Amino acid sequence: MIYGKTTVLDHIDWQVNKGENWIIAGPNGAGKSTLIRLITADEPQAYANEIYLFGRRRGTGESIWDIKQKIGLISSEFQIRYQGTGAPITAFQVILSGFFDSVGLFRNATEVQRRIAGQWLRRVGMEEYGERAFARLSYGEQRMVLILRAMIKSPATLILDEPFEGLDYANRQMLLDLIDDIGKNTETSIIYVTHQRDRLDCITHKLEFVPRETGGYRLNRQKMGCLEESI
Repeated sequence: MIYGKTTVLDHIDWQVNKGENWIIAGPNGAGKSTLIRLITADEPQAYANEIYLFGRRRGTGESIWDIKQKIGLISSEFQIRYQGTGAPITAFQVILSGFFDSVGLFRNATEVQRRIAGQWLRRVGMEEYGERAFARLSYGEQRMVLILRAMIKSPATLILDEPFEGLDYANRQMLLDLIDDIGKNTETSIIYVTHQRDRLDCITHKLEFVPRETGGYRLNRQKMGCLEESI
């Protein structure tokens, strides 16, 4: 992928299979977020590259909503976007909004949908937080609620872009436990993007941006516990 005269990503051959949980690691500026935008349909140049999502090539008639229905995304940018809505909304309503891929809740949820939202709150021990204003939750509590929002539609893939950024140790550990639970006990595949060296037991594969001596980055692809393979 090229911007002007600058090559950002080049000759990447990467496939995520059902049941795999990946960590994408590397320093800031290496291209991790650009790679994620290609997956989430937020990068226009996706149409100029050979990218297949859920068995279908990008640009063959699928809508952005078809893609987003199968993907849950958590990032600091999305959290800031939700904080900036200005509308009073409870944590329970934020979770329900995941059914509709909306920032805010503008449709009436069914009883089944409300029951599923309640089950996710109980799963993480946050039942009492449901009716609290989202804006009044701590930064870490908001991040937890947004992960529940992403998971409520049982997406095929959950993308976590630097999910621990800005969190203290206690909230970081709480999220680590939740992500491991999702990776081990649901059918959702995890793609975890980080420049830190966090350990998640559910991770099965690693894609790492490694600096080249001549500049730029090469990619090492590794099945956890196996030798690395360079791309």
